[in-house]
Amino acid sequence: MVNIKLENISKSFNKQTALDNISLEIKDKEYFIILGPTGVGKTTLLKIIAGLIKPDSGFVFYDEKDMTKKSPGERNLGFMFENYALFPHMNIYDNIAYSARVHAHDPVKTHSVVEQILLMTLLTGRNEALPEEMSGGMKQRVALCRALLNLEQTKLLILDEPLKALDAGLRMSLRNELLQMAKSKLLELTVIHVTNEEEEAMFLADRIAIINHGKLIQIGTPYEIYYQPKTLFIANFMSEINYFEGICVKNEKVPWDIYKKSKYGDKFFAKIQKYSMPLPIDIGLNNIFASYTQKELYDEINHGDEVMLVIRANHMKLRLGNRINEKHNAIIGKIKRRKYMGMFYRFEVIININDQDKLLVATIPSTSKIHDTFVEGVEVTIYFPKELGIIFRHPGEDAIRDVLKLE
Repeated sequence: MVNIKLENISKSFNKQTALDNISLEIKDKEYFIILGPTGVGKTTLLKIIAGLIKPDSGFVFYDEKDMTKKSPGERNLGFMFENYALFPHMNIYDNIAYSARVHAHDPVKTHSVVEQILLMTLLTGRNEALPEEMSGGMKQRVALCRALLNLEQTKLLILDEPLKALDAGLRMSLRNELLQMAKSKLLELTVIHVTNEEEEAMFLADRIAIINHGKLIQIGTPYEIYYQPKTLFIANFMSEINYFEGICVKNEKVPWDIYKKSKYGDKFFAKIQKYSMPLPIDIGLNNIFASYTQKELYDEINHGDEVMLVIRANHMKLRLGNRINEKHNAIIGKIKRRKYMGMFYRFEVIININDQDKLLVATIPSTSKIHDTFVEGVEVTIYFPKELGIIFRHPGEDAIRDVLKLE
C-alpha cells in the first residue's frame, strides 16, 4: 500500500518561488497526473515526493509516515528522470538491470524480466547499444525500462515526462502499456506521472493536479478538469476555446426555453442538467444566450454581473446558411479558413458583434459532406448546446490577455 500526502510544500531557488504551499493526497493504486506548462514547478514537486530535493517547508507522508527527510533509497520507489540519467559506459541491458544487480536479485529471473520489458518497449535486439548510439526516443525507453525493473521491490512508480521524446505511434502504444501495467492485478501500482500534454493526462489519469506558477490550481478527475474547470487558464490549457464577454440577465424573461431537456434523452447532458442551472447571458446580440453552470456558481452570480462564456472548439457546431430561427446560442458567420486535420476539420468563422468582427473556431469530425459543402466563403450558423458552455465570473481584461496571449 502506498498512500502519499503532501502538506504545505513550498520550495524556492535563489529567491525564486518554485512551489507555493501545495497540499494534496495521492491514493494507493491511483494513476495520478501532475499537469501544467513547462517550467511551473511540476518536476520540483516530483523530486520532493521522491526525496531528491528537500522542501523549504512542509511535509511528505508515505502511508502516514513522515518521509520528509528520508533519502530516495529509503523511500523504495522507481523513478524515471526527464533527462534519462543513463550510465554512459553501460549498454542498454546493463542500464536496465543495474538496480536488480545492486540488490543481488536472482540473475536468471532478472534476465527474464529485462527481456519482457525490452519486448514491451520495442528494444529487443539492441541490448548491446551504448547511450551515445541511441536516439532520444530510445534513451527515454531505456530509462522507462530501468524504472519498471525497480518495481520488483516497490509499488510506487514516479515518471517525469516519460513519453516526451517518442514518435506519435510509439507514444500511444506505451500509454496503453503503462496504463495496463499500472492497473494489472499482478502489480497494482501507484503512479505519479508529470506531463505537459493534456491528451496524455486525460488518457491515463484517475485524477489530475493542475500546477501553474508553482501553485496548485485544481485537482479532479479528467471529467471534472475538462467540463468543470475552475479558471480560464485551465479551460484554455485543456483545449482550444472560444469566448464571449457578457452580462448575466437571470432576472429577465428569456424568449426561448433554456430549461428544455434534450429530445434525444442524452444521459451525458442529463448528468450536467442534474447538478447545474442554465444561466442566461447577454453578449451584445439580439438573442440571449444561455449555458448550464454549477449550482454553487449560479447562486453566486447576480443579475447584472459581468461574466465570461467559454466554449471549446470541439463543442461548436456548424450548419449551412442562416438557421438562427432553428438554433439557440447561434450566430451567423462566414467561413474564413478551413484546415483538414485528419480526424477533423478546423474551421475559422468570422462573426460580428456590436459592429466588431470576431473569430470563432470549430473543429468538426471529417466527413465527405463536410469536405464538399463547408468551404471557405460560405455563410454558416455557428452554435453550441447549452449544456457545453463554461461560465466564469469576468476575470478582468488583463487576465484575459495574459491567459489567451492576446496583443
